[in-house]
Amino acid sequence: MSPLPSCHSAAAKLWLCLMAAATSKATSAVTTCEEGAAGLCKSGSGAAVYPPFAEAVLWAVTLLPEHCDGQVLEGCEWNHLPDTWRYVWNNLRLAIQHASTSHKAAIGDEILQQIAVGHNFMEQMGNDPGMWYTNWHAAAPSAREILKVLTPWLQAYQGSPLRVPRANTGVRFPPSAGRSLQISTDGDVAAAATLANGVELPILGFGVWQLPTDGTTYQSVLWALQAGYRHIDTAQAYQNEHEVGAAIRDSGVPREEIRLVTKLSQPQEYVVARQRFEQQLKILGVDYVDVYMLHSPGGSREDRETAWRQLEALYDEGRIRALGVSNFGIDLLEELWSFARIKPVYLQNKYSIYQPGHYEEASSSESLMSWLASHNMVMTGYSIIHPEHAGLLSPLEDPHVRAIARRVGRTPSQVLHRWLLQLGAVVIPRSRRQERIIENSQLFDFSLSDADIRLLNGIASLVKSTPSARTPVWCEDVYGVELLR
Repeated sequence: MSPLPSCHSAAAKLWLCLMAAATSKATSAVTTCEEGAAGLCKSGSGAAVYPPFAEAVLWAVTLLPEHCDGQVLEGCEWNHLPDTWRYVWNNLRLAIQHASTSHKAAIGDEILQQIAVGHNFMEQMGNDPGMWYTNWHAAAPSAREILKVLTPWLQAYQGSPLRVPRANTGVRFPPSAGRSLQISTDGDVAAAATLANGVELPILGFGVWQLPTDGTTYQSVLWALQAGYRHIDTAQAYQNEHEVGAAIRDSGVPREEIRLVTKLSQPQEYVVARQRFEQQLKILGVDYVDVYMLHSPGGSREDRETAWRQLEALYDEGRIRALGVSNFGIDLLEELWSFARIKPVYLQNKYSIYQPGHYEEASSSESLMSWLASHNMVMTGYSIIHPEHAGLLSPLEDPHVRAIARRVGRTPSQVLHRWLLQLGAVVIPRSRRQERIIENSQLFDFSLSDADIRLLNGIASLVKSTPSARTPVWCEDVYGVELLR
């Protein structure tokens, strides 16, 4: 392939004036290997993998609206653009870093410098939507031009295999010294985790968020129970508890075999938590629930403590078998831990490859999963296959996920749910289609290798890292982001 032309334009020159010249970077020799038999490195230990960096760039850039390259508010989610541009740029630089020698030689020094400068510019703006809105229009034309020039190079990409040594999964989550947990592969969908207070909770649950109350929720829960699900998750805010309760009653499955989970959703009702709980029991048509949660932190510590005292009394009465919370970070969990007589044993948070546990997780020095393990709490991840809160990147479409799915012969959804199971968490997929409900239950007749688990964990670093900081700091640098400094 002939050398690529430089990206020489007025906008590029302006951009270069805005930022300091790029500094030299480390080589990638420590993270590459020669591929041998069975997908392993020919010498030394570890798997030899070809992460689809180039494909990820080409995919993600299509998600970035070009009209948002200017100072435009309408139709531009400025709070989500930073993650997507960082994902594009980290994948781009890693594609170059891990390209074959001949393929890398096709890129000129000037383009390499401008790519590094662009990365520095993104770092200067951080995560502040206002900074991006105010300044990105100066850098966007050059960023687009670089990607346009590099498109043929990316489409014809030739990479070197990345070494993923035999180690841990890249998260500090015991037991097994951080390795992926040994979840059943015998097809048993009823596999359960034991909560700290002794209550058993199936690690496959069925969620009903956003399922309508026109009979859809009822039918979906029936299908789930017929498919072997024994853990149903609902909430006050979903407004479909009545259909959940009716489906449980009509399913023919004994109530004691089902773990019913619901939540107090309205913060203004935290002061009357007992009354709301009793109303929910009537709506569900049951006399107890297995897990009951505060759906969010609400407004104040006083309100949280008031609600928790009432939930503790209901727990003492046997009407709630286990207590938990949802959408809490480590700081709020520590607050709750400080005053709770009955400790929470369960946390339900958004968990995805881009947002691993909490929206502030990337800036935390400690993994939420580590904190939970040290406090004997079980994690349930919701919306595993959906973008980070209204983000642009879709886990189901991510080329890194789809490459692993092809490798193991499973759907991206199954891979993502199995990934979280092997990290030791509970999953609650949802669907209104019977075939998808069945597909989502087929998580216990295959497994992911530790290498694949670690590659999935590392995607978070592609979204958040900058030239001077690999983020999250607790996540293993499986892709070699540190080499981009």
